[in-house]
Amino acid sequence: MKKRIHLVLWALALVMAGACGDGKMSEEEMAVRAEREYKDALAAIEEANKLINILVREGKYEEAGAYFAPDVVQMISGQPPIKGREAWVQAQKDAAALGDWNLELEVLDFQYLGDFAVERGRGVQTFTAKAESPIPSMQLVGDYLVFWKKFPEGWQIQYDYVVVAPQEPPVAPQE
Repeated sequence: MKKRIHLVLWALALVMAGACGDGKMSEEEMAVRAEREYKDALAAIEEANKLINILVREGKYEEAGAYFAPDVVQMISGQPPIKGREAWVQAQKDAAALGDWNLELEVLDFQYLGDFAVERGRGVQTFTAKAESPIPSMQLVGDYLVFWKKFPEGWQIQYDYVVVAPQEPPVAPQE
């Protein structure tokens, strides 16, 4: 019985090998495939960036959190790291209690590495404070580096590092 199962598996392997040809792709086919995978990953990540911002603005923090790995680490200059998706969701809720946030991102460089990708870019975050907010309305500019990982449910942020540029003090008008 065992021998017959092995023979069936061996025959199946031979049939599959014949159906797939020699299994080798030409350099041109590999280049086309790599370009398609790169473009698909970049498009998915740019869409995720847009949706995260929209979902957060709509108060759908858990839905936005689905774009972050369960063990995500987000580091923003001047703040303690946020570790884990649940902590990220709570941080968004806490921030929303202070006012309205909007984030515009521009991808400056994108490296596709199969099941991983690295996105480098620049962001502008606008904050409109609520009347009772302890911090004023402001606009922050910064650079970011995000390490994305492809999971069965899609691309998720594993590491997010943001460096906020120092704000320039207001210049007094010259007379």
